[in-house]
This record gives sequence, C-alpha cells and structure tokens, in this order.
Amino acid sequence: MKGQLDELWKKISLNTLELALRPKSIRRWALARGDKGLHDFFVNQNNGHIPQRVQEMRYLATSNLLHALDKACEERRLSNSTRRGFIRVFLGHVLTGEAERMRPFREAHGFEPPSFLTISPTQNCNLLCQGCYAMSSSAERATLPYDVFRRILQDKKDQWGSHLTVISGGEPLMYKSKGNGLLDIVREFDDCYFMMYTNGTLINDDIAVQMSELGNISPAISMEGWEAQTDGRRGEGVFQKIEKAMDHLRRHGVLFGVSLTATRQNAEVLLSDAFLDYLFIEKGAAYAWIFQYMPIGRSSALEKMVTPEQRQWMLKRESELIFGEKKLFLIDFWNGGALSAGCISAGRTGGYFYIDWNGNVSPCVFFPYAVDNIHRMYQSNRSLSSILSAPLFESIRSWQQNYRKNGSGVQMQNLFVPCPIRDHYAFAHDAISRYGAKPMDEAAAFAIQDQGYHSAMVENGRKTAELLNPMWEEEIFSGKPICRTRKT
Repeated sequence: MKGQLDELWKKISLNTLELALRPKSIRRWALARGDKGLHDFFVNQNNGHIPQRVQEMRYLATSNLLHALDKACEERRLSNSTRRGFIRVFLGHVLTGEAERMRPFREAHGFEPPSFLTISPTQNCNLLCQGCYAMSSSAERATLPYDVFRRILQDKKDQWGSHLTVISGGEPLMYKSKGNGLLDIVREFDDCYFMMYTNGTLINDDIAVQMSELGNISPAISMEGWEAQTDGRRGEGVFQKIEKAMDHLRRHGVLFGVSLTATRQNAEVLLSDAFLDYLFIEKGAAYAWIFQYMPIGRSSALEKMVTPEQRQWMLKRESELIFGEKKLFLIDFWNGGALSAGCISAGRTGGYFYIDWNGNVSPCVFFPYAVDNIHRMYQSNRSLSSILSAPLFESIRSWQQNYRKNGSGVQMQNLFVPCPIRDHYAFAHDAISRYGAKPMDEAAAFAIQDQGYHSAMVENGRKTAELLNPMWEEEIFSGKPICRTRKT
C-alpha cells in the first residue's frame, strides 16, 4: 500500500501541487486532479480491504490538505521558503518515497518501522498550565542533550527512512543545549519536516522570520478556546500573546495550526462556528488537532474529561466539519481513529513512539510508562530500532492488529474508540503491569496503583463504547453516513 501511495503522491503532489501554487486557474485544475487521484487511491483501489466508508472518510480528510494549501495560496499566506519546504520536504521526503526508504528495514525485520517520532527535548516551560500531561514548569531542568537529540534524528532517518518529527514539551522554544536551540536542529536537518506543539507565547517577530526562512517547521499553538477558557488554564494574558503569535506567523508566511484541548467545560466552545471561523478565517490557521483531556493521576482528574455524551456529540460535529462543506483539516486523536486505521502508538507501521526530556521511551505521549531509555540504549550500543522489540510495544501492536483484524472488512472493531489507554484501559493496565513498564512521573505511578482511577477509566470506556458502537455500525456497515458527505 505504501508503494502505491508513493506513486500517487509522485504524480499528484510533487508535480501537481507545484502547479497548484501558481495562478488560480491552474491551481483549480491541479486541485481537481489531485482530489480525483486521492479518491481513486483510497476509495476505488482500497488495496487494504478496509471498509468502504472508512476509506471515504480517509479520502475526504486527506483531500482537506489540498484545500488547506489552496486556501493558503489564494490568500497569499505562505512565504516562498514555506512553499518550497512543504513541497520539497513534506511532500518530497515525508509523503513520497517512504516505502522504498523502509525497504531495507522491512527486508531485515519482516515488518515496517514507524514513520515518525514525537520527542519532548525539554521539560522547561514558561507557563504552569492546569492538568499539564508533561507536568512542566520553569523550575524543571530536564533537557535532552543536543548530541543525543541529533543522534536520534539521524538514526531514525538512517534506519527507518523517517523524515518527520513531532516536537512537544515542555515548551520547545525554551530548549537550550550546548548553545543550541530547537531551530538550530531544524536548520541542521533541512531534509526533514518538523511540527511543533507550542504555547505560542515565545513566538515573536524574529522567531516567525526564522521559521519562515527555514520552511520545514510548522508550529501548532495550544489553546482551550476563547480568552476566558485559554487564560483560565494557562494564565492571565496568554490568549493575547497567542493572538500576536498567530499574527506574526501569518505576516511572515509560516504554515501553522492549533492544538485544542477539549475538556468537559469547553468542548462545545472549541467546535463552535464562531471559534473555528476565528481560527481558520480570521487568523489563518491551516489545520487543527483536538486532544481530549487525558487524566493521569487520581480518579478526581476524570472530572475534566469530556463525558461520553459530549464525545458522541463531538464525533457528530467533527464529522460535519471534516466531511461537510467546510472541508476543515481538523483531527481528533480519539474520535478520528478511523482516519489513521486505529491507534498509531508503540511504533506501529505508519505510527510513532515517544521520547521525553530524560530519554525515557514510552508507547505514546498519553501513555506515560517507559519501556526503555535512550541514554541506556546508546551506552549499551543498541540501535534505536531495538526499542521496537520491547515486550510492551509488541503487546500493543498485537492488540492493534487484532483490533483492526488486518483491515479485513466486517471484523474491524470500532475505530471511533481506538485508544488502548483511554478507551480500553483494562488492557493497558494489564500490559503495563505484566511487562513492568515504569511510570514516568508521580501521577502515572499513582494512577497505576489507584483502584478508583482504574474503575473510573474502565467505566468511562464502557459508557463511551455503548454510545459510539451504534454510530460505528450505522456509519460503516449500514452505509448511512453520520452527516451528508460533500460532493467531490
């Protein structure tokens, strides 16, 4: 499948999208051609034998990337370097040629490696947000040494053919090691593409200029909604600093998005027309990720989680926004499991794993139980790829495969509830305990021992599945869509 996707992108992304950056008449023709190619690949060919409606959803969501790029070009929101970086690096190295680059690994190991890593190079942060999954603050000093950071990026490129890295934190722009900052490593790896989650408060005019000139980094700014919701979690004045950051990025032609944390208190605000129009139209964001608040710690932390009823409403609303006329590139990392054919953690093919500021390695940013440590790995002369054989990783990948049944039609389980640690907590708890994964912080240590937390998470998963299972059956297997699919 990856090889055929490579061929598709060679035809419609590198050549067609380069044309799409030119005058409007040519761009419209190229957009239509690219859209048709995507539909043919996902829906008509469907070589993975995935349910037809899942493939239609994947096609429409991927098509939104083309429309987001077209809109950015129409509004002259991309600098020359940003356009070149998107085509040369993101399309040229991330979406194209991966199958061939992975071939040596595949032949040696019998399976494909992950496509990217998420790395948090520093725990330092200039904010102290309520419920931060990373428990970051300015008082913390843990930072990944620059030479280790560089080696990880070089190893994944050499061993896997991976040219994509997601940067999290802490606040990435506070990363400093041996006189280098984050943008120094982005500059050094100019054939790789970086997406950075950031609180946005440190993006001034100079930082925006540097990002614009680099062209291979896209910041996703974290928000909770309007000023009241964002400042309520992140501190007074943060929303206004974020507004200025988005203005700097737009003025200098940087492709940027937003990262929205959905809680019980703000879910409806985040998905309102007014707020999304503000982000995508007024401010010029090209994409949005939604992270439903993930509690780690005491059972009382679950009080901030969206309720199962809210999650059901969010799924319906997100489907309207993605598959309807707005054509937004907006992905919910839990409700949107169908768009990635399920959970992508633990180094799954096409997926990733997570490395934190201490070098601890875990299946996922929201699965804070370490199976290895980068420093120990390098000291013992093991390769980055050796992490993939960690028993917990293998257990999760086996669970993922069984859950998807290798994409074989009617046996595929509900991809609206795809997450082992959020939606299927009993499995995650058992696997963590069985394979001796180590908690990465005090909250994670408490959670794995707290029976109240265990019971609450299992019950939340049960109630969520009870509401979303009928939606999955109706949407995927009855042929009745959640919302009216837009015309192609």
